[in-house]
Amino acid sequence: MYKRNWREIEPILENDGQYFARYYFRRRDQLSQAGGIKVAKYWEWVKYVTVPWGKKPTFKRQNLEKILFIVQGEGEIESFGKSVQISVQDTVYVPPETAYFISSTIEHQPIIYMEYCVRTPPDAVSIISESSVQEGEGEILVKRWSLEKPRPGHEGTCYSYSIFTRENMKYLLFASMMCVPTVLGYHSHNSEAIYFIVSGRGKVKVSGEEAEVIEGDAVYIPPGMAHRCYNMLVDQPLNVFCQGIADPYDAKVTTLENLPDLPV
Repeated sequence: MYKRNWREIEPILENDGQYFARYYFRRRDQLSQAGGIKVAKYWEWVKYVTVPWGKKPTFKRQNLEKILFIVQGEGEIESFGKSVQISVQDTVYVPPETAYFISSTIEHQPIIYMEYCVRTPPDAVSIISESSVQEGEGEILVKRWSLEKPRPGHEGTCYSYSIFTRENMKYLLFASMMCVPTVLGYHSHNSEAIYFIVSGRGKVKVSGEEAEVIEGDAVYIPPGMAHRCYNMLVDQPLNVFCQGIADPYDAKVTTLENLPDLPV
């Protein structure tokens, strides 16, 4: 099982010292890149980003599709001359080839977020970066999961707050908050997924391997690998932010439910 917590990862200064990045995972062919377990097939990287107060890093146009999940603070994201306020619980969708700025709006406090991205298309040979900020292809979207209506998922063993779906995005499959009251049904998808523990305490099982998880843990789940979550608290659920990419990336997604449990 590939599991990491941001507290265990040494931060790297990026963008001329404008922010700190802690890399959880990278594409498995990116062996020359610093940071992150090189395990993913399509995820370019999954990282924990801290933008200090007073900094305003510029993110140039690249053939990357991104999701930012805000875990601490308040701030604003600027693109095409427009500014949108962002805060904890928000999920931000950044379309490919979109330049933007991000900054904290709480004095002396950083804004912190998880960043997930994929090349567009995922089998592109490189990331294309331009030297100046230019107009991109689409509009940055911001949604708050707690304002969505939850739906039962995985045979009624969890509640899912859908934030963005394949209809909203180009290659990313979904972005959702999953609430697990007790035990999530053992299931698999033809997609690679990332589970990020937002709150609570529990266990994640991937195939026959199981590990305890807490807030800040991210777990990489390979395509087709059966998995489930257990909630270990009696008074609150295990809340998991879920991200996925189909394998192959243009495939129709299928899910197998109620799989036979494997011994640990």
